[in-house]
Amino acid sequence: MSRRPRPRTVTALVVASTLLLVGCGSPSPEVEREPRVVGELLPAVDISEMRLPIPDEELRVVEPGWVTEPQYADGIYLGGAERDGVLEFTALADTGEVLWSAQRPASCAGFVVTTDGAGRALAVLTDTETTGEALAAVTATAYELATGRRVWGPVEVSGPHQGPGLVFAAPPAGMMGETGPRTALDPGTGRVAVAETASGEVRLVGEYGGVVLTVESDALVARATADDSELWRVELADHGWGSSAVSASPEAPPAPGLVILTVSDPADARGVLIDLGSGAVLSESVTEVAVDATSGALVTLDGATLQAFDRDREALWSQTVAPGTTIAALGGVLLYLREGDVLRVHNVITGAVAEAYDPGREGAIVVPWQIAPNGASVLVHDRGYLVATVYEPEGAGDAGL
Repeated sequence: MSRRPRPRTVTALVVASTLLLVGCGSPSPEVEREPRVVGELLPAVDISEMRLPIPDEELRVVEPGWVTEPQYADGIYLGGAERDGVLEFTALADTGEVLWSAQRPASCAGFVVTTDGAGRALAVLTDTETTGEALAAVTATAYELATGRRVWGPVEVSGPHQGPGLVFAAPPAGMMGETGPRTALDPGTGRVAVAETASGEVRLVGEYGGVVLTVESDALVARATADDSELWRVELADHGWGSSAVSASPEAPPAPGLVILTVSDPADARGVLIDLGSGAVLSESVTEVAVDATSGALVTLDGATLQAFDRDREALWSQTVAPGTTIAALGGVLLYLREGDVLRVHNVITGAVAEAYDPGREGAIVVPWQIAPNGASVLVHDRGYLVATVYEPEGAGDAGL
C-alpha cells in the first residue's frame, strides 16, 4: 500500500481524517498496538539539490517516511508509514523529534487528530482484529498527541472511520452502496455523542473538535459532544438549502473554528464557509479556503475570483485568476498558487507577487503543503512528505508514557 503526497488547500490540520481500507480483512502480522516512547531526532536530509522556499532554507529538514497525509495540532504531526507489513504511526514534534509510535494492521486502520472540549490534542487510532472466519468489531482508542498516553478506549464503533472527525458507520453490504447509520463520538470520552436515526430525522454532517453538525428537520444544528447542548442552528430555508443537500466537504477545515460544507442543488455544488463558533455563514460560494496562521488573513477562491480578508474579515484585496488555479499553501504571509504546472506566490497582505524562492539556487522546487504558526512546515517532494523543523530541542526522550 502506498500513497503519494498531493498538494491541497489547508493551513492547520487540527481536525481531519484518513481512512485506510486496502486489503480490509486480510491477515496481518503481529503488531505493537500500545504506543512506545521514541524520543529520537530524525536525521536531516540532504537539501542541496532542492529549491526550498526561502523561509525554509535555513531550517533542518527531515523525512518521516509517511505514506498517509500527516495531520497536525499543537506543534505535533501524526502520520503513518508502512513497515514490515504493518502501519506504524509516528507523532513527530515540529523540532524533528519522534515522540512516540504505535502500530496497527495495514488494513482497516484509520486515524484522526482532534481536540477534546478542553482543547487537548488527541490522536484517535482505529483498529480491527480478524478471526479465522470473519472480521471482528472495529474499535477506536484515543491517546494524548504529545505523550501517547491512553485517554480512552478501545471502544467499539459502528464501523470503519468515515469522518469528518470522529464519525463512523457500518460499511455497505456490497462493494458499493450506502453505509449504515452514522455515529459520532465525543473526543473527550469516546462515548457516542450523536447517532443518526433510522427515520432520517437526524443526519450527521461531521464532528469538529467536540462540535457535531447535524441536519435536523429544516435546520443545520451544532451540538457540543460533551453534553449534547445546542450551540446554534441555521434555518436551511434562510439560505435556500435543501435538507438532503448539505454535506461535509472533502476539504479539511482551513483553520480551527472554520468549517467548509458542500451544498448541492440541481444546477451545481458549491462550498459554504461557516464560523463553527457562531454559525455565521461567511461565504456561500467557495471552492477553496486557506488561513494564514501568522497574520490571521483568510483567502477564499471562488472559481476565478481570489479574495483576501484580514483577521477581522475586512477585505484586503481581490484578483481574477486563471481557470483551474488552486491554492497550494498559505503561511508566513505567503500564498502559494498553482496554475497548471506553474507555481506563483503572493504576499497575502498586499496581494503583490512575492519572491519565495532563491532565483540563484538550482534544483527541483519543493512546495509547502502545510505551514504551522511558528514556521515549521510540511513540504511535498517526489520522495514523499518532508518536514522543515523549527529548532533543536534541548533534550530528547521526555515524552514519557
